[in-house]
Amino acid sequence: MSIATVKQLLNGDIFRSEPLRKQYPLLLLIFVLVIIYIMAGYQAVDQQNEIHRLHQELKTAKFQYLSVYTEYADQTRQTAIVERLETKNSTLKINMRPLQRID
Repeated sequence: MSIATVKQLLNGDIFRSEPLRKQYPLLLLIFVLVIIYIMAGYQAVDQQNEIHRLHQELKTAKFQYLSVYTEYADQTRQTAIVERLETKNSTLKINMRPLQRID
């Protein structure tokens, strides 16, 4: 087989040669594998972006949970409950006797 010249490359004669025609299935396989490789790369980038987005969403949810939990803890403290009862002029009073176990 002779070395391909520029003229053969430009006019496409090299693609009609017998040795290269025998390699068409291999070239097609290589082309398909390259396409699959490129698609896998884009899919990996998309998955990384999705992971990053979900991580940010998780952080936001965690901070929201902490703020709601802190607000809940503040509102359910005994002193906060007593203050709310006093502002609403409720008739409920604090039990001054210690709790006793009933058997």
